[in-house]
Amino acid sequence: MRVLIAILLFIGAGVYWLILDGSTPNDAAYKFPLAEMRALIDADEGPLPAALNLEIISTDEAPLLAAHAGLHFKPFPLAMTSFQVKGAEGDIIIGGAMDKTLYDPTKRSDNATFSDPAYRRMLDAMRDSGAILITHEHIDHLGGIVRAPDPAVLAPHLMLSAPQISTMAGLAATGGLAAAYKSLTPANLSSPRLLAPGVAVAPTPGHSPGSQIFLIRTDNGQEYLLIGDIVWAMNNVEKAWGRPRLLQYIFFKEDRAQVQRQVRALHDLSLAEPDLILLPSHDKAWLDELVNTDKLGENFQ
Repeated sequence: MRVLIAILLFIGAGVYWLILDGSTPNDAAYKFPLAEMRALIDADEGPLPAALNLEIISTDEAPLLAAHAGLHFKPFPLAMTSFQVKGAEGDIIIGGAMDKTLYDPTKRSDNATFSDPAYRRMLDAMRDSGAILITHEHIDHLGGIVRAPDPAVLAPHLMLSAPQISTMAGLAATGGLAAAYKSLTPANLSSPRLLAPGVAVAPTPGHSPGSQIFLIRTDNGQEYLLIGDIVWAMNNVEKAWGRPRLLQYIFFKEDRAQVQRQVRALHDLSLAEPDLILLPSHDKAWLDELVNTDKLGENFQ
């Protein structure tokens, strides 16, 4: 009996460690470089962006426990997104989602969707943009760029870091990476940088080596912080609670300690600056709410 109890305790501890524990440190010991990013924006005298628009290219569902460690089995609606900063000196597009060749319906939930018009609008906006960037180099953020039908047109607009470029070949179709992408020169995104009036980027490795955040200030004074996949759900920020280790270690190969510090830092930031709008890439319910309350523009203009 003691052996059986010991085995059950061992299994229970393993389940808790792998799936249920999303705890973050009480003290984040991590600070996002918002002060430096704001200083870059403040120092520039150019006209601020008129709007930040959202395009949802595809949707899916996953058990909530994939986003928020614990026994949460209800569906969590996911959005694969791209953002358009409407700048007076040219638009900036952030995020490439996936194209339809990567959107395999057999691997999606019954409620999953793919929008051909949204993907076309994203590509049209990219062709006319001043720059195209991504929050990080995973398939659902870069795949729609790698497999775009006109890589030679998009390539001159791309601003990708070395870690981001290094993953492109692995996302390419059977014919291999397009020639236009093979000659990309990595952008210097290793420290906070002003991209355009009202738009700053800074590296935040953890979820991936090439992860980064974007601070955007529009001409009405509203600030947005695009946080990529540091968290999937705003609930993670509110609860200071991360993803299960099972996903972090096996599927994403995250730097868990760093990500958990970042989650705690986002939680602290949300309390200190409630007017700053945090934008995780995939929380469809949160993004829909921002569109419905006119905090985000719906579809690219």
